[in-house]
Amino acid sequence: MRFTQLVGTLAFAIAIIVIPMAWADSEYSVLYNFADSRNGGPPLATPALDANGNLYGPAAGGTGNSNYCNGPCGVIYGMTRGGDGKWTESVALNVSTYYNGGWPDSPLVFDRFGSLYGSLSSYWFFQMTPKDSGWAFDLIYEGYGTDVGGVILDGAGNLYGELGVESEYRTTVGELSPGSAGWVYTNLYNFCEKENCPDGAEPRAPFSWDSRGNLYGTDYAGGLPCSDGYGCGAAFQMAPNQDGTWAYHVMHRFGSFKTDGFYPWGGLVVDGEGNAYGTTYEGGPHGHGTVFKLKRTSGGKWQETMLYGFPNVSLGAYPWGDLVLDKSGNLYGVANGGNTCGSYFCGEVFKLTPQKNGEWKYSVLHSFKGSDGAYPYGVVIDKQGNLFGTASSGGKYNTGVVFEITP
Repeated sequence: MRFTQLVGTLAFAIAIIVIPMAWADSEYSVLYNFADSRNGGPPLATPALDANGNLYGPAAGGTGNSNYCNGPCGVIYGMTRGGDGKWTESVALNVSTYYNGGWPDSPLVFDRFGSLYGSLSSYWFFQMTPKDSGWAFDLIYEGYGTDVGGVILDGAGNLYGELGVESEYRTTVGELSPGSAGWVYTNLYNFCEKENCPDGAEPRAPFSWDSRGNLYGTDYAGGLPCSDGYGCGAAFQMAPNQDGTWAYHVMHRFGSFKTDGFYPWGGLVVDGEGNAYGTTYEGGPHGHGTVFKLKRTSGGKWQETMLYGFPNVSLGAYPWGDLVLDKSGNLYGVANGGNTCGSYFCGEVFKLTPQKNGEWKYSVLHSFKGSDGAYPYGVVIDKQGNLFGTASSGGKYNTGVVFEITP
């Protein structure tokens, strides 16, 4: 009955132009090949851009030893572009030097003062503050430990994310605020402790903002039941109330109809009109995942439109990671598929371009071959529209790469 009711309230349309081998006019280049554990490889997440266009990210290597990590506890690496246009990699911080408690395992985020924030082993949240020489490292909060997908900042320097502090079985949305006595945690929302929460469960990607201060995110599990019994996932919005509390709204429960996507692994990106875009790892008309759009209707409900249903693995399939938007409204992301790397597919970077007739054109920007990287995490975009990302394997030493794509 719930499927029928949801189909009646959620409009669905497929707006696709498939261009199988239409490689966009883009240039791919490897900026750095991770060689061994000393310089950080392999990378563990999509990199973050600072105000000067430099790249920073977490990686699994480093020096030193820890019983907890069974070796080094990882590094934060930096990539800086010189005046000649060439990039240089360096280890910004060796985690084992400061803390032997786990690897940095989530995308990093910068505040307006140039400090970096992230998490270690989904338990501990840290701050890195730039100094005249190097960085200062501080643990700012200990959560409980779930699949932390990273944190985001508001204009006042508060952190938001799935902080996992209530119990082993209950995930939460929380806020961390800096104060004179340290960072203070405020609980904003508790997901239920049922195995299949109808409101969703297990956010695995950073949240996002709209221009009105609303939070957006996805839940990998919960919602409507899927074939594996764990729930197909959901998309949600959190709106601030006047009394300081937050209202949680389910925008869409995935798996609502036969060709709907399910298991959203990445978060949502919101455009200037308040439309939200994301991906599902599976489902869709061909079963290989989707790219979707959620738009609020005049009645206040959210309408899902499928922008692309991945047709076969050779053109890309099973997308993960966050999408990014450029100034023209084009979407970029990463997916499985393409060339084979041993017994697996190497992965691809794709682009979706809106057309005047309301449809979207899909094209592959780069299909990895292994020698130039494999298994990308995602991409970020700079002010000039250049894309940057990391691949967890492949490259010259098969330890991952940092790459750039100029569309």
